[in-house]
Amino acid sequence: MTDLTVHNIRPKLDERLRRLAELQGLTVDTVAAEALAIGVDAIEDRVRKHLLNTREQVALSEAITQIEKVPDSAFGMIGRVARRD
Repeated sequence: MTDLTVHNIRPKLDERLRRLAELQGLTVDTVAAEALAIGVDAIEDRVRKHLLNTREQVALSEAITQIEKVPDSAFGMIGRVARRD
């Protein structure tokens, strides 16, 4: 496992980590590593959702732009297969 040194921890966060460690009979390092892992997972989920929403918005916007280019007279033909007799 890699060591990581974190500087400038807010006193309240330090207190919370220490309290959680004491309540669980764990070291502060163990609790901090778990908290960091859970926090990184949460941030990654948020970023993924943001990227997905952004991609969906772009795709929808592009689809609407293309639909708006279809002439009204042809609009009713969208999705119909042309007959070949």
